[in-house]
Amino acid sequence: MKAFFTQFRMSLRDSLRIWWLAPIIPAISVIPEFAQHITEIDLGMFVSKDAAKDLADDPTRWAFGYVKLAGLLLAILASIRFWAASEQGNHWWDVRLIAWNTLGLAIVVIALTAIPDLFLSPLLGETAAQMMSVGLSIITLPLLILLVAGLAGNRQISLRSVFTKGWIPAIKMILFLAVIWAPLQWLHGQNHELAFGASSGAVWALMIFDSVVVGVMATYAGSAIFHAYKSMSPEQIQDAGQETARA
Repeated sequence: MKAFFTQFRMSLRDSLRIWWLAPIIPAISVIPEFAQHITEIDLGMFVSKDAAKDLADDPTRWAFGYVKLAGLLLAILASIRFWAASEQGNHWWDVRLIAWNTLGLAIVVIALTAIPDLFLSPLLGETAAQMMSVGLSIITLPLLILLVAGLAGNRQISLRSVFTKGWIPAIKMILFLAVIWAPLQWLHGQNHELAFGASSGAVWALMIFDSVVVGVMATYAGSAIFHAYKSMSPEQIQDAGQETARA
């Protein structure tokens, strides 16, 4: 239990340290987030809640929204890569050191878990398809370990080994994320609530702050995921390599 709280504390610490060690990483998330807020302000979304509802599906806002989501995901992955490379004494931007086969396998299999929700809704109904998708996500939780291993350049872990040795680190990832991500997501929503009908200066201040909040969400998620993965002991990594060799 002590190790759990130590890893959690290190996740919190590193989620902030990365802002001055590699500021470009949070910027990957912050800049697209703020760009969307500029568009929303120009459209008049924060004049009132009614205006926000009317403009929620504006195509320009959605275009920036897709970029924002991509930036958030890339910042999370870059944060994972940064801490993995730092521990190995490598540069995080050197993509040659990524275990691309491992990473690609993880992405493909994780993507397959979304099939029920995307394609089976007309056949099973939306509720049943979503329940199946949630069930698959739980069953395939250790795939997160495979994803991080690929970013970390770990070529020893196999698909089989993450399901035999990766459950505890994968569960830690979810617990670490839930504790901080949920409050930050709530704060993200409250920033928008406070902005509706506020003065121009207050709206700009809230949206600047909100962009930083989203950046912290990204760097915390990446740091927490890495520290949970790191809790997989060197002996387990060695065992995984031996399993792969025997297979």
